[in-house]
This record gives sequence, structure tokens and C-alpha cells, in this order.
Amino acid sequence: MKQFTKRKLPALVLAICLILPNVTTAFAGAPQVQAPSLVSIDTEITATAEYLKTSAIIDAKSDFYNSSKLLILLLRSGINCSTLVDSYLSQVSSAYISNGTLTLTDPLTDYAYLSIILTLSGKDATNFNGFNLIQKFETAISTADQTTLNYINPYKLPHLYAAAYAYTKDFKDSATCLAKIKIAILSYENANGIDYWGNSSDNNGFVLSGLSILSVSDSNIKRLVDNALVFSQTLLQSDGTSNGDFQWSPFPNSNSTAASLTLYSTYGMNDLAAKSYAGLLTYKTSSKPGAYSFTNAADAESSYSTIDAFYGLVSYRAVLANQSAPFNIADKLASISITKPELETVGIISTGLTIDDSATINSSLTSDSGIDINPKSPSTGDTNIMAIFFILSFISVGGVFAITYLQVMQVKRKDA
Repeated sequence: MKQFTKRKLPALVLAICLILPNVTTAFAGAPQVQAPSLVSIDTEITATAEYLKTSAIIDAKSDFYNSSKLLILLLRSGINCSTLVDSYLSQVSSAYISNGTLTLTDPLTDYAYLSIILTLSGKDATNFNGFNLIQKFETAISTADQTTLNYINPYKLPHLYAAAYAYTKDFKDSATCLAKIKIAILSYENANGIDYWGNSSDNNGFVLSGLSILSVSDSNIKRLVDNALVFSQTLLQSDGTSNGDFQWSPFPNSNSTAASLTLYSTYGMNDLAAKSYAGLLTYKTSSKPGAYSFTNAADAESSYSTIDAFYGLVSYRAVLANQSAPFNIADKLASISITKPELETVGIISTGLTIDDSATINSSLTSDSGIDINPKSPSTGDTNIMAIFFILSFISVGGVFAITYLQVMQVKRKDA
């Protein structure tokens, strides 16, 4: 048996050495998805922001939720929209202030959206027309029963959490308020992520947007996110587009692709985010710059699809620039506190740097080449893998010579 091993071992090692270079070549040839530069994504965001600024209707009286969401995204895009902000706040003042009382349709989430807009526009949310909006915001959460919170539209919950988190220092009992919102998010959980009339790319992407720090600190949210990431990838197509689900919209569409882009970028799936970004751009309409269609089959602008695409673009841009997610306003609140000592600085929700407070997008931040998203991006890991395989290949070449030498020596010993 020992003699058999000695005879076969050199041949076995030689085979392994010959295989290793082929494995190395296979890995070296695997294409890597390149993240867009800030310049290129800023170009897309500016075009879409300009389109929405002139075509979308912001009317807080008739549609507070969608008007507020769009205005927040426009503010985060960097485009100058001060006229829209003034009009929005005027609408709120005329429609929701009566007899010295601020009455919003849905206090739990409406207070959140209004506080976010006030903060992003550099105004004091603790003194809006004589009202301490933040105090009213906390009261609405603290006095609401858990069942009421659990029935909130889940697409609003990440924004509710982000606003409450930003004003942690101004809440008397922020821990209780944040815990109640977290329970509400988890009430929509199942094995595939967020279950809201079923599971879909849209549900997972938009409901879990901007909650990366919560997934790090809470194991239950992390489990939810992990399940959502696994399920959403089953709907991802080879061209980067995403199906909506397996039942109601089992076909690629821009809304689901934008949601997937938001999900993957929020939770560090950098290659998948870059792939989804490329897929999303295939829905740009040819006739209207900045507009997006619902499907590639019909090249027709869709306001609903364009807003979702805008959501995905602004969220992805924040990740690429290492900045806070669009609805996470702790960074802006911190900058306001410099000129308003009564406001205390709170921690930034994202793990990135503080966002630039400039009114317009700074397109000179980087050259028009692909960038590495963060130190833990796939490109860094792939570089390490390539180094390992290079070393193995080098060793394998030496191994071939070594085995050849051993076989020659064996023949010489036999001849002797």
C-alpha cells in the first residue's frame, strides 16, 4: 500500500498543479460589474429631478403622503426647489391649521414627513407657525396603541422610523417610540421578507429602505433583511431588471427594479446594485429626458414609475457618496444645530459621512470613471482572491518542475 502511494502521489500532485492555472484563468475572466461614477448618476438624477419638478403635482391638501415623499426626494437630489417648499408649507398652513390647532390627516406619519421637509429646508421643526411639531410627533407615537401602528402602510414605516430616530434627543422617551415602530415593521415579516398583499421586490425594497443601522443593531430586523435579500434575488433578471413578484406582476418593470436597486445598495450588495442600476436605465423614455416607462415594451412616460425610479437613483447616489439615505435627516439636523444651539446633535443614521449641504448637486466630486463604493466592496475582495490564485499558480508552475525532478530521480535510482 505504501509503495502504491509513493508511485501515485507524484502524478496526483502534478494533476492538481496543472488544474490550478485553469481555475485561476476562469476566475480572472469573470466580469465585474462596475459602479457608476458620481458624475454619471448625478446626470441621471438631475434630468429626472427637472422632469418631476415641472410635471409632477405637489399638493399637500389633496395628497399629503405622495406630495411630501416627492418633495423630500427633490430636496435630497440637490436641485433648487425652494418655490415648491414654500408652496407646500403654505398649503399645510391653510389646510391643516385651524383655530390655533395643527390637525393633520394622519398624525403618526404626516408629522414625520412635515418634520423631514422642515429640517431639509433648514427650518426649525420645533417652531412651525408657533407649534412644536416634534413634541406633537412624539405624542402621536407614544399615545398610539400598537395595533394602530401595525396597520400603517408599511411603505411609510421606514420614514416614520428615520424621523423619530433623527429627533431622539428631543423625545422624552425615544426608546419606547422607536421600539413601537420596529414592532410595526416586523408585523409585516414572513420568510420572504415583507408581506404586504404578498411578497414582492417593491415591498422588500421600499419598506426596508434606509434601515441599515437598524439591521445591524437588531437581530430580528437583520433576519427580515436577509430573507428579503434572498427572495428579491429570485426575481432579478440577467440584464439587471427585476420582476415584481410571481403572481401579480411576474415580469420585469421599472418600479420593481428601482426598489431592488434601493434594497441592494442599502444593504451593501454592491455588484447587484450596480447591475440593477444598469437595468433601471433601460426604462428611460426616448422622448422625455428624465422620464421612465413602466415596462420596456411601451416607451411611454409614467409619473408613478418615474418617481419610483427617482427614489432608487437618489438612494443609490447616497450610498455611492457615503452619505445618509434620503429620508434619514440626522445629518441635516446636526448641521442646523450649529446655528441653533437649542437643538442637540444626534448620530447619523447611515454609517457614512455627513452629507454636503450645498443647494445643487456637485458634479465635480469625482471623475467619470467607475468608483469603489466602500472598503469592503466586491472589487477589493476580488483583488485579494486574484492575489491568492496568482500565488497558487506560481506555486503550481514550481510544482511541475519539482515533480518532474522527483520522477527523474526515481528513474535514476531504479537504473542504479
